[in-house]
Amino acid sequence: MVGNDLLRLGFKLAGVTEAYAVSGPAQAESRMKELLGRSDVGIIIMSSSVKRQVRDRRLLEEIEGSILPLVVEVPERNEGVTEEDTLRNLIMRAIGIDISKMFK
Repeated sequence: MVGNDLLRLGFKLAGVTEAYAVSGPAQAESRMKELLGRSDVGIIIMSSSVKRQVRDRRLLEEIEGSILPLVVEVPERNEGVTEEDTLRNLIMRAIGIDISKMFK
């Protein structure tokens, strides 16, 4: 998970093993490049503010087109999250598949 410190803390409390707080475009881009390049990462949860900080167009295209690892953008607290915006729904919007039905 890559986001602000509050989101990082929340995801750590929820059991996410790797959660990183970034501040500024250089740190956001560096962390995303690192995670996208790792073979042991399957899903990257990225806050919308981190995505807005990415200035490198190639990296942004890689983030938006990545399937493995899957990059899921989540809204931040002040961005008006609706009840529909569960992680499952965000993933479903990103890849077009309801992952909860894949494992039943």
